[in-house]
Amino acid sequence: MAGLTLGGGYSPLSPRYGLAVDNLLGVEIVLADGRRITVCDLEHPELFWALRGGGGNFGVVTALRIRLHPMRELLAGMILFPLSDAGSVLRGYAEIMASAPDELTVMAGMMSPPDVGPVVFLAPVWSGSPSAGEECMTVLRRLGKPIVSQVSAMTFGDLLGMFDDHVVNGRHYALETRWLTELAPALLSELVAGEDARTSPFSMIMLHHFHGAAARISASATAFGLRREHFMLEILAAWDSAPGDDGTSHRRWAGELSRMAARHASPGGYPNVLGPEAYDQIPFAHGSNIGRLRDVKGRFDADNIFSGIPLAI
Repeated sequence: MAGLTLGGGYSPLSPRYGLAVDNLLGVEIVLADGRRITVCDLEHPELFWALRGGGGNFGVVTALRIRLHPMRELLAGMILFPLSDAGSVLRGYAEIMASAPDELTVMAGMMSPPDVGPVVFLAPVWSGSPSAGEECMTVLRRLGKPIVSQVSAMTFGDLLGMFDDHVVNGRHYALETRWLTELAPALLSELVAGEDARTSPFSMIMLHHFHGAAARISASATAFGLRREHFMLEILAAWDSAPGDDGTSHRRWAGELSRMAARHASPGGYPNVLGPEAYDQIPFAHGSNIGRLRDVKGRFDADNIFSGIPLAI
């Protein structure tokens, strides 16, 4: 929870309530010199600004104070279409999300669930009135011919558990990410081709839509780098250990697809999922906030003892 929050914190509820970091009210932190201090808007405000998006680069955070929002029930689930529908489903998804209300967020992508095979998926979450939510789900289902449509009322905890089966102890993972300002048809075609070329049935391509309340916050209000509406692309290579498989082909698949997507992407990327060797992205991950972040880093951790997420220092 601490890492998610300090690096930004995309969420199915971000369009209504902002990023996780936008709901951070205070921090207890142990600094490089051993001091334990409390940080908030009124105490050490510059460090508090830096922690909200700059991650664990300034000390050891031992406690968070977080604003909570009551949300007893959501309308959410999963809609699966055959991979042959991927082009039309993703194009329709892009059109729908261009005018999506704050109550709606939809993760989209491609994966290969056991016993189903390769599919394009939509994972919608609706946090408004149930009747309006049902109308949105009907529109999404009509983007293709669903193989599976399981959308129902659920708690936020149930929603977070939907992808648990895809995170397996002992499995290997390599992740690439890009910030996309739009889902151009050429990009979508290349992503579909990339799915066809994947080297493991466990690998996935995912798109997270950033809009609503999170995009209405000033870029200078926190250290988080990109406040414009965008899609966060995750290319997740995943594979099980096997004789003679050192992961090279799977990492290459993710890297090549990421470099392709870079032609359609904004500079930078989501720091929470950037690797330390993403040299072309790290300098731009905090946008115009990087100079101010470096100043705070120099004041509180000049010897660079802490490195929670990639930071261009």
